[in-house]
Amino acid sequence: MQLTTVGKEVFRGAQKARELQEAGAGDPTVQERLRKLKQVEALRKYRVGWPEIQELLGISRATYYRWRKHLKEEGLAGLKPRSRRPLWGPYPK
Repeated sequence: MQLTTVGKEVFRGAQKARELQEAGAGDPTVQERLRKLKQVEALRKYRVGWPEIQELLGISRATYYRWRKHLKEEGLAGLKPRSRRPLWGPYPK
């Protein structure tokens, strides 16, 4: 029986895959938002205006900047959909 060691690259790759999975990289919503962020950046590079971008991709300028901010601050986990439920319910009368 021959024992082999796992190379550092394989181990690091497995670690990175686990981190991406925990961050939600497999989530279709995260993938879609990341794809749209990249498309907006490409369109802006060619000086396409926001009205055309909104028509083509279906996201507003505010949404783009919010997603970009969350991605920068939290990584891929920041692109996961968030609950819109209020923290507090209606107060009793």
